[in-house]
Amino acid sequence: MAERPRVSVVVVNWNRKEYLARCFEAVLTQRYPNIETILVDNGSHDGSVELVKERFPNVRLIALDTNRGFAQANNIGISASSGVFVMTLNNDTQMAPDCISTLVEALEGHPEIYACAPKIISFDEPPLIVNAGIGAKDHMPTDRGGGEPDDGRYDRVEEVFGPNAGAGLYRRMVFETLGGFDEDFFAYYEDVDLAWRARLAGWKCLYIPSAVCRHVSGGTSKSLPFFTEYHLFRNIVWLYIKGIPGPFLRPRLLPFLKQEFVFWKTHLRREEIRWLRMKWDTYRKIPRMFVKRRQVQRSRRIDDAEFERWFLPMLPR
Repeated sequence: MAERPRVSVVVVNWNRKEYLARCFEAVLTQRYPNIETILVDNGSHDGSVELVKERFPNVRLIALDTNRGFAQANNIGISASSGVFVMTLNNDTQMAPDCISTLVEALEGHPEIYACAPKIISFDEPPLIVNAGIGAKDHMPTDRGGGEPDDGRYDRVEEVFGPNAGAGLYRRMVFETLGGFDEDFFAYYEDVDLAWRARLAGWKCLYIPSAVCRHVSGGTSKSLPFFTEYHLFRNIVWLYIKGIPGPFLRPRLLPFLKQEFVFWKTHLRREEIRWLRMKWDTYRKIPRMFVKRRQVQRSRRIDDAEFERWFLPMLPR
């Protein structure tokens, strides 16, 4: 029997030792026969590295000296891996035993698909949907189905915008061709940005509900609420600058500037320095995002009708 294509599972960790054993036990007991497992540790000081060395010697460890962020750490892990397919996996997850084999089967059967998204559910009983692929709500990217009951509404195989990087399987060739995750994002919306670039280039993503992964919703981000909001607000601006084609971007510039004026007027009055720092962080890299924009828009292969179908629900009004 021919050897199955290798899947490289990359787990990024920063001071979440309490989740690692459950995560790796699920990876190492997958029914898929050819898996490479990599932990990229972002300079943890809670004993995470020592735990993995002691209990999971078969996990390849890349220990960074500082926190490089979710995006860069994943890129580092994937660059060091050898799989035909690469899976990004949050440390606070637990995959069902056939999760990887089910996703690989879907990718192999659909050459036009660059990635597959599993059904990510909570540890609650009964469980809630955490993510059924990237979706849109209130003209923003969001977790499709997030917070809804797992009652069968998301049990159909279908095309979605892209996978959540908390548990997503990618074709390595496409991931590398697209340039991987944008490391300027550090964390949050890096998966939406990658899916955005893939969609513009004509690639598709399939949601596979029979591949199930449990996830501690907000397990890592709950302890860092301002950090999360900071990066979400900053990165969405960069995402739109890079990804919205000119005919769709120009009508949105004036509403954006009005919104920014209201923000500054409100927060200067309140003297909320940390929010002003976030805005400065956003603005200072806008020229850099316009440089990236040229490459993203040059890679576009879809027409306006296809753009409107997938992107308009995510665009600001």
